[in-house]
Amino acid sequence: MYLNRLRIFESVGETKEIRNIPFKSSLNIVVDDTEDGKGNNVGKTTFLKLIDICLGAKDKKYIWTDNDTGSETSNLKNYINEKKVCAELEVAKNDLVYILKVELYEKGKRYINNKAYTLPAYIDKLNEIFFSIEKPPSFRQLIGKFVRIKQKEDANTFLKYLHSTTTNAEYKNIYDFLFKLSSIEASAEKLVLDQEIGQLEKDLLKIVKLHKFSNIDDIKERARIVRNTVLSLEKKFNSIINMRKYKENLESIPQIKNRINNLNDSIEGALFKISKIEKILSKETKDTESIDESLLLDFYNDVKHSLGSVPKQFDELVDFNNRIKENKISYYQERLQKISTDVDKMVKLRDSILQENKDIISLISEENFSEFERTHKELIEQSEQLGELTKVQEIYEELTEELRLKKARYTDISTDADSLDNLSKFNEYLTQYSYEIFGQRLYLSRGNPFPLKLSNVDDGIGTGHRKTITLLLDIAYVSFINELGLDYPKFFIHDVIETVDEHNLRKIVEFINENDSQFIFAVLNEKIGDYSFIKETDIILRLSEEDKLFKV
Repeated sequence: MYLNRLRIFESVGETKEIRNIPFKSSLNIVVDDTEDGKGNNVGKTTFLKLIDICLGAKDKKYIWTDNDTGSETSNLKNYINEKKVCAELEVAKNDLVYILKVELYEKGKRYINNKAYTLPAYIDKLNEIFFSIEKPPSFRQLIGKFVRIKQKEDANTFLKYLHSTTTNAEYKNIYDFLFKLSSIEASAEKLVLDQEIGQLEKDLLKIVKLHKFSNIDDIKERARIVRNTVLSLEKKFNSIINMRKYKENLESIPQIKNRINNLNDSIEGALFKISKIEKILSKETKDTESIDESLLLDFYNDVKHSLGSVPKQFDELVDFNNRIKENKISYYQERLQKISTDVDKMVKLRDSILQENKDIISLISEENFSEFERTHKELIEQSEQLGELTKVQEIYEELTEELRLKKARYTDISTDADSLDNLSKFNEYLTQYSYEIFGQRLYLSRGNPFPLKLSNVDDGIGTGHRKTITLLLDIAYVSFINELGLDYPKFFIHDVIETVDEHNLRKIVEFINENDSQFIFAVLNEKIGDYSFIKETDIILRLSEEDKLFKV
């Protein structure tokens, strides 16, 4: 898959073409001919940004926004909106040609072969066209490997080319796909498993912190100690009973005992629910106090920007959000009130049963009644504690077993000899290219927690070669997919190659010309003006103060 051309044109009235730049295989260079060599915003990086926007980048505004300062070029922004400027990228895949058109102005649409798409649908369609998949990884996650125009990040990264919030699990899913380290289905399952494993580990950690124990043996020992205490109290409780009257009331005692025990169990369960609801209410109240309305405003503005108009005002959104929180709190408060009322009723019922059956209760010697009460109360408390510890142990063991099974499944679908074989195939090219350039044999291997690790058979990796190594990874990847017969993009787009010295760039150009790849660079003319290995046919566009990209 290659890029054929990028076309820029005005769509107001009769179409007026601004640029029509064809791409060729191998090397394509956009040159800034500015004499002072400073690159005064003539549009070489913007040219690359236009390609990225046609490939699904969300923010059109970064066409007229400076990467470093964030300042806007207002005259360019106004021109694009007034003249309804469009960008059109032609992509070739085998015998098929796709025209990716983006209206660069505000509320402009996106088209593929003249069919309009929303941004999410546009990106999904690109994933289908470029990579023939619908499942994760997403198109923007994948295409970021081929379009490297974030100036600050791209000069210092090899394998972590996405936003810093991208997880290791997401990178694993990406590289599994790009290097065919596992099937699409297995990669998708691993991504889900990784998320589930992470959640289970968090849940286990919460339980440990909440109940203040170090491991399962700790909670088992606590339960054993409390259980022994309960047995001791039951023995003491039974020793207080008058055995003669107990025999006389043999039939009544079990019934009363069962009723009281059932009430105690119900009270225990209700108190546990009260504890959980109080924790939920505490959390919800804190969350309500910490609502960041600026986040809601950002969300509202994003929706408004995407849809064009929103029938509700921002204040209504805030009010709606607050009502949801209030309703949730109100619900739990009502539940708390009801359960508390139920507990009061059950306690009163238990006390009334004891009062109604005081003759049977007299089985306890009068002089030991206070001791009976103390023992009975402590027995209930310890039984409640034992019930809670037993429940915690059960939950912990269930989560631990679920975690074990998911980890085992993850290991099963990760064990694949082909994955190592594919990395070895890739490394044949990377090692060869890196050794030819600077005498170091670089290679990729499985890593943890990040899925891939770049290493060197020889010395350490020099920081002065970062951009060169990034380019070598790209060139080696094209050779790799050629060998596997994968119909993935063979184009790569790079900005800021000024850090690559003449020797390294010469070899890079040789490798590009040899392996059927397509590279698009933006560079200052003073960097390459004297390089004999750069041909005039390699320069597809020259820009300057007198001839800027949009000619304004």
